[in-house]
Amino acid sequence: MQPNTATTMINAIDKAPLCPAITEMTRRWQESGIPDLYEGGNGPVSRERARNIRALLYPKPKLPQGEITARTIPGQAGDIAVRIVRPLQGEPTGTLVYFHGGGWVLGDIDSHEAHAIRLANRAGVVVLNVEYRLAPEHTFPAAIDDAEAATAWAHAHLAELGGAGKPLAVGGDSAGGNLAAAVALYARDAGITLAAQLLIYPATKLAGRGGPELQYLGEDAANKALDPRASPVLAPTLAGVAPAIIGVGPHDFLYQDNLGYANALQAAGVPLLMRQFATLNHGFFSYTAISEDSRAAADQLCDDLRQHLAG
Repeated sequence: MQPNTATTMINAIDKAPLCPAITEMTRRWQESGIPDLYEGGNGPVSRERARNIRALLYPKPKLPQGEITARTIPGQAGDIAVRIVRPLQGEPTGTLVYFHGGGWVLGDIDSHEAHAIRLANRAGVVVLNVEYRLAPEHTFPAAIDDAEAATAWAHAHLAELGGAGKPLAVGGDSAGGNLAAAVALYARDAGITLAAQLLIYPATKLAGRGGPELQYLGEDAANKALDPRASPVLAPTLAGVAPAIIGVGPHDFLYQDNLGYANALQAAGVPLLMRQFATLNHGFFSYTAISEDSRAAADQLCDDLRQHLAG
């Protein structure tokens, strides 16, 4: 998949039963009596609940890591905390600005550091892992403002990241995939060249959705959901955005959302590689320590990014 070639690859799959390890994790969660992560609409409570669930049911994988540097970069509303994660070995293939998942309410650069380490090591990129502002304390457009600022900063500082003259990409999982897709629109319009957008089960259309989407959008959510910075699929045109790599499983509640976005990208002539993983559901990039299917899928997406940036 080359940046200037409007090619589409979507692997054909037959939906298979959900990965047994994930089924078992779900059973243990249900038996624990721990509520849904977003129940109650209280950000700090939800974040503590999420930390406990991760520790109990799907801990971070233990991966060898290269140099990791914590720092801050300037944002529209103050400094943004980031971590710069370097590959364990070898010359970087480029820079990836990464936005963590968590429904715009949960997660941080610590909870998703293993994502960044895997991407750094396997794709060979220097990852800028971004701690954007979370809802409900900071509603739309706070998160996308921070995501755009981080991408602009990375573009201006490639020499100290993955290397001047080397490719710049954006990526994220779930809510972070939403931010990455919206940033791809911003970058196109701002004249920032992106080599790729890595979208791991992204949310691309918030209209009509409830739960954390409402916490993120805040007041007047119905109208805010129509903004392409919240729902990238609603952009007047997607033509000219960065080539996309999408990873999703048919057990994902966002599966149809992802198919719709893939179709919209294809219709706009955007190069697209879509990976469908027959046994997986939402969140699989976080389940690599307990699910071999999840680990293989995560590695595949890293390999796809590496091959694309090297091509």
